[in-house]
Amino acid sequence: MNSRGGQKRLVYQVHVFCCINQRQPGHSRGSCSARGSQDLHKYMKARAKELRIGGIRVNKAGCLERCELGPVMVIYPEAVWYHYNTREDVDEILERHILGGDTVDRLILDADQKFPETNAEPRLRLKVRSLERLTAEIRKFELVAEDGGELPVFTAGGHIDIITGNGLRRSFSLANDPQERRRYIIAVLREKAGRGGSAWLHGNVAVGDILEAAAPRNDFPLDEGASRHMLIAGGIGITPLLAMGRRLRSLGAPATLHYCTRGPETTAFGAEVREVFGDRVVFYHDGGDPSRGIDLEKVLAGPAKGACLYICGPSDLIDAARRAAGHWPEGAVRFERFTAAPRDETGRENTPFDIVLSRRGKTLIVPAGKSILQVVREAGVFVGSFCEEGNCGTCRVRLLGGRADHRDCFLSAEDKARHKAIMICSSRAEPGETLILDI
Repeated sequence: MNSRGGQKRLVYQVHVFCCINQRQPGHSRGSCSARGSQDLHKYMKARAKELRIGGIRVNKAGCLERCELGPVMVIYPEAVWYHYNTREDVDEILERHILGGDTVDRLILDADQKFPETNAEPRLRLKVRSLERLTAEIRKFELVAEDGGELPVFTAGGHIDIITGNGLRRSFSLANDPQERRRYIIAVLREKAGRGGSAWLHGNVAVGDILEAAAPRNDFPLDEGASRHMLIAGGIGITPLLAMGRRLRSLGAPATLHYCTRGPETTAFGAEVREVFGDRVVFYHDGGDPSRGIDLEKVLAGPAKGACLYICGPSDLIDAARRAAGHWPEGAVRFERFTAAPRDETGRENTPFDIVLSRRGKTLIVPAGKSILQVVREAGVFVGSFCEEGNCGTCRVRLLGGRADHRDCFLSAEDKARHKAIMICSSRAEPGETLILDI
């Protein structure tokens, strides 16, 4: 109460404290900063401003002594603790807790919790509301929650993994506006040389059917701080770039799309692409001859200061675009494959090594005949995977210490040299090294 007997006026109604503590590299406990908290804190501040949330202060905090659960935040006056890992988590906390007055139960930490709970994979049950044939080989699926409620949030460039009826797990990029909460849109190309997942979806799924899927993930995010955005799509690779275009349009951010297909009849989402990108889209039809497609050397010759490049499509297009953009600044080129790159057959001999699960305080031995992924799963810890051949990036784990013997085809040479991430399905430790994993 103030001196006049009235209600005390608060400067801020909500205080958020985000731990950004940084330990020395290779520390067995890791730290919130090593797990990405500084970038997530910046995103939360910017997103709160974008949502025009009044009376909120998003603060930096030193070590909150819950390192194995990080990144962590605590929100006052309720004193609710959350762990969070992605921008989607931040969006959900802002929208449901701060704006909606509810809690995000899946992210809440118990008062005495020291380690993560055993993490069985969350599954969604999605109903097929509509189907549309976009081209002779591409079908568009509109998916909604079985119970008709809201779906978990996703960010532009994100994807869901669908569990097909023939026991396969397949990743599909989300093409709709990330602001939508009641549907997901995916497009599925029937892959003649694939392992059957796309063929099953084309031949066995009808309107009204229920599909099981993993919650959205994003290994191909937008850099919303970039000054300009250039997007290059090949064929079905348009799907995540269309969601990016929608997001960039809502931000008023300048973006140009170069979109190549074999011909007009194989061009998915043509009308929607024109609507989203307007006069800043260039279509190419190469008839299957890359020399008649995008002139990558010309298009990527001179990057604007602060620009970011996004590439999605066949491996040949991605590799060619990355070579043409070799002079772009480090970190300014992002890509996502929807077909596998050639396997890296190393021929290197396997030897046992130790791994530390930093979030659980466990040290495990990886024998010569098993992968890190197998050993981690045998310890009761779930990590998502898809190809298990080092191609897709699904099992990517942050590497907090140690030097990896990288045997995947997903990470770039620069990423491998930094030793900040590892594909645990295929890669191992260099001789004499202990790997500290963000698990």
